[in-house]
Formats: sequence, C-alpha cells, structure tokens
Amino acid sequence: DDVEIKSDKVKENSLFICRKGYKFDSHKLFKEVVKRGAVLILTEREVDSQDYPYVIVKDSRKAEAVLASYIYSFPHEKLIVIGITGTNGKTTAVQLIHHFLTSVGRRGSYNSTIGNSIMGRFHPTINTTPSAIDITRMLDLTVKNGGDFAVIEVSSHALSLKRVEGIRFDHALITNITHDHLDHHGKFENYVRTKYHIFDLLKENGRAIMSYDVFKMFGPPSVELNEPLLIYGMEGNEHCDIHIENLKMDKKGSSFEVIFEGKNFGRFSTKLIGRFNVLNVLAALSVMVSMGYKPSKFKIPLKEFRGVEGRFELIEDRELGIDVVIDFAHTPDALQKAIETARMLTKGRIITVFGAGGDGDRLKRPLMGKIASRLSDVVIITTDNPKGEDPMEIIKEIEKGVDKTKPYLVIEDRRKAIEVALAISNRKDLILIAGKGHERTIMFNDHEVPFYDKDVVLEIMRRMKEMKREGEVVGYFKMR
Repeated sequence: DDVEIKSDKVKENSLFICRKGYKFDSHKLFKEVVKRGAVLILTEREVDSQDYPYVIVKDSRKAEAVLASYIYSFPHEKLIVIGITGTNGKTTAVQLIHHFLTSVGRRGSYNSTIGNSIMGRFHPTINTTPSAIDITRMLDLTVKNGGDFAVIEVSSHALSLKRVEGIRFDHALITNITHDHLDHHGKFENYVRTKYHIFDLLKENGRAIMSYDVFKMFGPPSVELNEPLLIYGMEGNEHCDIHIENLKMDKKGSSFEVIFEGKNFGRFSTKLIGRFNVLNVLAALSVMVSMGYKPSKFKIPLKEFRGVEGRFELIEDRELGIDVVIDFAHTPDALQKAIETARMLTKGRIITVFGAGGDGDRLKRPLMGKIASRLSDVVIITTDNPKGEDPMEIIKEIEKGVDKTKPYLVIEDRRKAIEVALAISNRKDLILIAGKGHERTIMFNDHEVPFYDKDVVLEIMRRMKEMKREGEVVGYFKMR
C-alpha cells in the first residue's frame, strides 16, 4: 500500500527500502520493520532475514524513486511539472513561477528551500528537495486535489542521490552554475554534469531552458531535445530568446523592458532588487513563454510579487538612518552579487556580516573571505551553521582569504556580530547580513538554537531607538 525509507513510518502492507546513508545503515532495522508490518523489503546486500522475503537491488535510491512513482500511479504524467536547478536563484524562481501560474487561474504546488506549498497549504522542509517518496506524494496530493502543475526546486544533491529519478519534467531550467557542494561532488566538472542531468529527465516533448551565462560557460545540453532550447539573459544576442533592456534599480525595486523573440513587450516593474533577481524574473518568464503565455500577461502579477523571505530582504529604519539587507547568500558567487547589489544602493559604506556552514564545502570559505574583504568596507566574520565543526576553525578558514590590510573583525557570537555591525554604522551605510536568510535556527552538532537574523536586527533597532528617545548616550552602540 505504501513505500517507506523511515522505519518509524512503516505500517501494515508497507514496502520498506534499506539503504546505507552517510550516518546510518538502515539494513540494521530489518527485523524491526518486519515486526511493524512490512510485506516486502528491498536491500542492497544479503541480510539475516530468518527466511523473511527480501529483494536485493543494485541501487536502492533509484529503486525508491521508481517504486514511489509506480505506487502513486505516476502522478507526474497528470501534471505540468517544472524543475528548477542551479547554484543560486532557485527558490525565488520557483516562487515566481508558482505566483505567475496562480495569477492566471491555475492551481498547483511547489517545493523549495523555504518549504512546500501543497495546494495552498504550507509545510516547512529540512532539505531543499525532499526524499523521492515525499516529492511523489506531493505530486499525488496535487493531482487528487485538482491541481494541474507542480514546481520543484531540484538541488544537486537531489540529482546525484536520485530523488527525482522517478519524475519526468515538462520544463527543466538551470539558473546558473558556480562554486558549491564540492565536498559532495568532488570536482567542479562533476557538479556541472550533475546539474545538466535534469535535462535527461525531460518528458518526450519537454523543454530545456537555461540562462545565457550557463550556455556560454558550459554549452547546450548533450541530450537530444525534441523542442528547441530556450535561453534567457540580461543582454540581447544571437542566442538569447528573451532578454531585458533599459534596467533601472533603486531601494524600491527594479524596472526594465522585456524583449522576447525580437518583440518589445513593454516595461515591467518588480519589488525585487538586483541584477541577479532580474535574472530570476527572466527565468520565470521563460517558463511562462515556454508554456505558451505572452510575457505581458505577468506585468501586474510581477508588480504584486512581494519577494521571498530572506532573499535580499531590505529593512529600512529612517529614525536611526540604518539600512540592513538580510540575504541567504552562502556561496562565493551569491555573496559577490549581494555585495555588488548593496553597493549600488548606497553612497555610504558596506558592512558585511557573514560566516560559512559546517560539514560542507571547505574550499569556498577562503574564497568568500576574499570576496567579502575586496568588495566591502568593513567585514565581520561570524558563526553560520557550524554543525559538527568548531565555529572558530571555520572562521579561521574564511580568514585565510581576507585582505588583512582592510578593516575586519572576528566575532564568533552571531548576535554580537550583528549588534556591532549596527553599532558602527553611520547614516547612508548599508549592512549586509549574509548566509542564513529565512532560517530560524543555528545548527550546533546535533542540536539547534533558535536564531532568526531578521528578529535579531529588529530587536537591536528597537533597543537603539529606546535609548535615543530616553536621551541616553547612544555611544553604547555608536562606535564611529
């Protein structure tokens, strides 16, 4: 009746799949899942089954994806399924596409780093792309509740671990490919190859879409396509099907003209800030034109789109004269783009607060330190999600890339780091707090500590204003 990879969810007539993970081997749970009622068990090796039936498979992850699709009667065949991958920009593109399709009366679901929305009901998630079983269940629920589309944020881990191997996409898009997750993929070329695998999962008449940056760097998909490749970019050229002209940008947002197949569809406005966000808009519009819609259909929906939590989210406090941007940037490329965008919005200094996650790609840490110190006026290196690593050891690796002749501070406590950033800021300065965005916790080893950058910023601002109104010396905060 069902397929499971978690032993505590096994019930009567379930199929259980054993697999060896990074931290635990569920082959050890064979006897437990038998007691819980599993009628068939898949393994990757021989086990002590006491004559209970089991089937050995070569690849349990692929088996999970294919069987989940089979058990739920191939729900992807009854939906328009859109897959978005890339190093950065996936979440914003996913939510824009969902917003656009909802605006024209369609009903559907999405999954993203921030969470899943299944027919309007939101559920937080742990992984960018859930397990193959959970993704397939989402598609099945969408079908059963009358939906006709699903947008899936597909991480490189999901592609390499075969979580979407049982799904076929109508539209598959790569936003960009830059340095990340080399701890998992080993070499950058493996990472690129993994991203391109999304095009192998297209339906027979599915459409491949990519940014011009990806096309220019890595070329077209190697898989044979039955529909023409669609390319989008910031500037028009012989390869771009859709691009923009006359970009204008300030703290209130961005506006630009959209050109598709040589025709100008007029001026579009959005609350989203930054060239990288304009590319996210183009990614979403590319999916829309691939589905047969005209770009102009989405002028009003784009203007109404509020943005994504923790994605270049601007907090302005006019009383204090402080501007803060909270952004999820946690890769070298994303950090560079966030700082460059911040620079366009202020005549003052850029104060960047950031760290790097633990148990991950260590090679990117000094690169991020180098980028932050080169592009910022002041850098504060702090804790991100250290997980199983020593926070100070991560900071030391970031510090290796920092220009020691430029102002920087090391403050391990993230709350204090943010407080100091606000303390040393002057009017017209902009503070960029990068790395965590929407996240509500900091992960230390096996426990999580509640922490939300936005709440911390607002609380410090509130205290600063109270002191100012009471006539106290704001020098407690102000270190000019």
